[in-house]
Amino acid sequence: MKVDPFEALDLLPQPLVIVTAGEPDKPGARGGMTAAWVSRVSWDPPMLVVAMTPARYTLQLIKEKGCFAVNVVGKSLEKEAYGVFGSVSGREVDKFEKSGVKVVKAECITAPVLAEAVVALECRLEKLVEAGDHVLVVGRVVCAQKLKDEKPLVFLQFRSAELK
Repeated sequence: MKVDPFEALDLLPQPLVIVTAGEPDKPGARGGMTAAWVSRVSWDPPMLVVAMTPARYTLQLIKEKGCFAVNVVGKSLEKEAYGVFGSVSGREVDKFEKSGVKVVKAECITAPVLAEAVVALECRLEKLVEAGDHVLVVGRVVCAQKLKDEKPLVFLQFRSAELK
């Protein structure tokens, strides 16, 4: 059965993460955004990629600092991921303060890490690649820490009610 490519892509499960960048202790100089388009792209060196729209404040901070953290979301951060980090601009509001999410400093980079994340992957920016209406942010994982013993959530977007 042939289906529309957009509908088929919406059925591709993705990890739910919050990407963070900027100064951990400085409201107005830090940001974070919910992302579902993230994947490992290399074993050696360990690398991942996150797709972002070019207008994102978090992308601006990644370009300025040259690093970012990928915080894997579990049930304890679900509300914040879909709510504050997925719905308001970091240019206008400090999402960490608004959501009440606690922040710890990353171990190897300059970026906020979410204290309630399942895992935080600390990345140095390797390259940016334009891809259609998004930018692929390729990062080398330089540190990782498990912060919570919780199962990661998977994001599944449905544009249509169901495929027939």
